[in-house]
Amino acid sequence: MRGRSSTAVGIVGEVKLDVYRSCTWREKRDVLNAFWRPNVDPTPRISEAALQYGYYAVICMTVIVAEVALVIAVSIGHEVVFVVVGAVVEVFMLWWTRWAILRYRTLRVASAG
Repeated sequence: MRGRSSTAVGIVGEVKLDVYRSCTWREKRDVLNAFWRPNVDPTPRISEAALQYGYYAVICMTVIVAEVALVIAVSIGHEVVFVVVGAVVEVFMLWWTRWAILRYRTLRVASAG
Protein backbone atom coordinates (compact mmCIF):
# COMPACT_ATOMS: atom_id res chain seq x y z
CA MET A 1 0.00 0.00 0.00
CA ARG A 2 2.71 2.52 -0.97
CA GLY A 3 4.14 3.27 2.42
CA ARG A 4 0.86 3.19 4.27
CA SER A 5 0.21 1.00 7.24
CA SER A 6 -2.01 -1.98 6.51
CA THR A 7 -3.46 -1.76 10.02
CA ALA A 8 -5.75 1.06 8.92
CA VAL A 9 -7.43 -1.36 6.55
CA GLY A 10 -7.72 -4.04 9.22
CA ILE A 11 -11.23 -3.00 10.18
CA VAL A 12 -12.77 -3.84 6.80
CA GLY A 13 -10.27 -6.47 5.74
CA GLU A 14 -7.69 -6.32 2.99
CA VAL A 15 -9.14 -4.52 -0.01
CA LYS A 16 -7.16 -3.91 -3.15
CA LEU A 17 -7.09 -0.56 -4.87
CA ASP A 18 -4.13 -1.30 -7.12
CA VAL A 19 -5.99 -1.01 -10.42
CA TYR A 20 -7.80 2.16 -9.37
CA ARG A 21 -4.61 3.80 -8.09
CA SER A 22 -2.71 2.96 -11.26
CA CYS A 23 -5.32 4.70 -13.44
CA THR A 24 -4.57 8.02 -15.08
CA TRP A 25 -6.76 11.05 -14.37
CA ARG A 26 -8.77 10.38 -17.55
CA GLU A 27 -9.22 6.70 -16.65
CA LYS A 28 -10.43 7.67 -13.18
CA ARG A 29 -13.06 9.81 -14.83
CA ASP A 30 -14.07 6.75 -16.86
CA VAL A 31 -14.18 4.75 -13.61
CA LEU A 32 -16.62 7.26 -12.13
CA ASN A 33 -18.78 7.05 -15.25
CA ALA A 34 -18.67 3.25 -15.16
CA PHE A 35 -19.69 3.17 -11.51
CA TRP A 36 -22.38 5.85 -11.39
CA ARG A 37 -23.96 5.45 -14.83
CA PRO A 38 -25.73 2.25 -15.87
CA ASN A 39 -25.42 2.59 -19.67
CA VAL A 40 -21.62 2.62 -19.94
CA ASP A 41 -19.65 -0.16 -21.59
CA PRO A 42 -16.26 0.03 -19.86
CA THR A 43 -13.07 -1.86 -20.63
CA PRO A 44 -12.16 -4.74 -18.28
CA ARG A 45 -9.53 -2.54 -16.59
CA ILE A 46 -12.05 0.26 -15.97
CA SER A 47 -14.61 -2.27 -14.72
CA GLU A 48 -12.12 -3.68 -12.21
CA ALA A 49 -11.17 -0.19 -11.05
CA ALA A 50 -14.87 0.75 -10.74
CA LEU A 51 -15.44 -2.31 -8.59
CA GLN A 52 -12.54 -1.30 -6.34
CA TYR A 53 -13.79 2.30 -6.19
CA GLY A 54 -17.37 1.17 -5.51
CA TYR A 55 -16.48 -0.70 -2.34
CA TYR A 56 -15.08 2.46 -0.78
CA ALA A 57 -17.85 4.65 -2.17
CA VAL A 58 -20.46 2.50 -0.42
CA ILE A 59 -18.52 2.57 2.85
CA CYS A 60 -18.05 6.35 2.76
CA MET A 61 -21.67 7.02 1.90
CA THR A 62 -22.84 4.74 4.71
CA VAL A 63 -20.68 6.67 7.17
CA ILE A 64 -22.14 9.97 5.93
CA VAL A 65 -25.68 8.60 6.37
CA ALA A 66 -24.82 7.65 9.96
CA GLU A 67 -23.32 11.07 10.64
CA VAL A 68 -26.37 12.92 9.32
CA ALA A 69 -28.63 10.67 11.39
CA LEU A 70 -26.57 11.62 14.46
CA VAL A 71 -26.95 15.33 13.66
CA ILE A 72 -30.72 14.86 13.34
CA ALA A 73 -30.87 12.98 16.64
CA VAL A 74 -28.88 15.65 18.46
CA SER A 75 -30.90 18.47 16.84
CA ILE A 76 -34.30 17.13 17.88
CA GLY A 77 -35.71 19.44 20.50
CA HIS A 78 -33.19 22.19 19.83
CA GLU A 79 -33.61 23.76 16.41
CA VAL A 80 -36.29 22.75 13.91
CA VAL A 81 -34.31 24.12 10.95
CA PHE A 82 -31.45 21.69 11.61
CA VAL A 83 -33.86 18.77 11.84
CA VAL A 84 -35.58 19.70 8.57
CA VAL A 85 -32.34 20.29 6.69
CA GLY A 86 -30.87 17.12 8.16
CA ALA A 87 -33.93 15.12 7.11
CA VAL A 88 -33.70 16.43 3.55
CA VAL A 89 -29.98 15.61 3.39
CA GLU A 90 -30.63 12.18 4.92
CA VAL A 91 -33.24 11.32 2.29
CA PHE A 92 -30.86 12.45 -0.45
CA MET A 93 -27.98 10.41 1.00
CA LEU A 94 -30.13 7.32 1.50
CA TRP A 95 -31.22 7.51 -2.13
CA TRP A 96 -27.64 7.76 -3.45
CA THR A 97 -26.33 5.15 -1.02
CA ARG A 98 -29.00 2.75 -2.27
CA TRP A 99 -27.97 3.56 -5.85
CA ALA A 100 -24.29 2.97 -5.01
CA ILE A 101 -25.07 -0.39 -3.42
CA LEU A 102 -27.10 -1.46 -6.45
CA ARG A 103 -24.37 -0.35 -8.87
CA TYR A 104 -21.70 -2.13 -6.80
CA ARG A 105 -23.73 -5.34 -6.84
CA THR A 106 -24.30 -5.03 -10.57
CA LEU A 107 -20.60 -4.53 -11.25
CA ARG A 108 -19.68 -7.42 -8.94
CA VAL A 109 -22.12 -9.76 -10.71
CA ALA A 110 -20.85 -8.62 -14.11
CA SER A 111 -17.22 -9.20 -13.13
CA ALA A 112 -17.98 -12.68 -11.76
CA GLY A 113 -19.83 -13.85 -14.84
